[in-house]
Amino acid sequence: MSPRLVIVDGYNLILRSSRLKPGPNRTLRESRDKLVNLLSWMMGANDVRYLVVFDGAQAAGRDETSGRVQVTYSRPPDKADDVIRHLVEKKVGGDEAITVVTADLEVARHARAMGADISLADLFLAAALGDAGRAGGEAPDGGSDAPEKPVSLSKKELEDWAELFRQRRAPSPGAGGDAGSEPEN
Repeated sequence: MSPRLVIVDGYNLILRSSRLKPGPNRTLRESRDKLVNLLSWMMGANDVRYLVVFDGAQAAGRDETSGRVQVTYSRPPDKADDVIRHLVEKKVGGDEAITVVTADLEVARHARAMGADISLADLFLAAALGDAGRAGGEAPDGGSDAPEKPVSLSKKELEDWAELFRQRRAPSPGAGGDAGSEPEN
């Protein structure tokens, strides 16, 4: 298996999960730390690295690396989406395969257009946390959290995501194409 860099849209992921997002019993910093800890302990090959990008305007933080998880903050006026786009442009075609984890359709479209793989945030969370970790899940105290981001995708968003996943890119020489995709006819 070739090395893989997974670029994570940090707040986008945190705000989609009742088990990660801030609230009365969890600060924003604790939410960020919980996501980084989750990624540090995720099962997977040792050749997978995670780069989590957070908006720097929402919370002061400094870039840091812990094991196979690197955290970076955007520098205003840039937002995390801008940093992710730049990273994808810079890293696609390098020594590592690139995957972007986000629920932001525009970030996903850009990543796919540049040749990166994409993972829908809700599916990534379901794999990492189980169904209770998805947006709109029940809070640990038995109540429900009002989501800060949409709980489910609209019909139009589902169609847009389906179209994005149906798109196939031509494999780069010697790369073998998308992991898990069928060759084009």
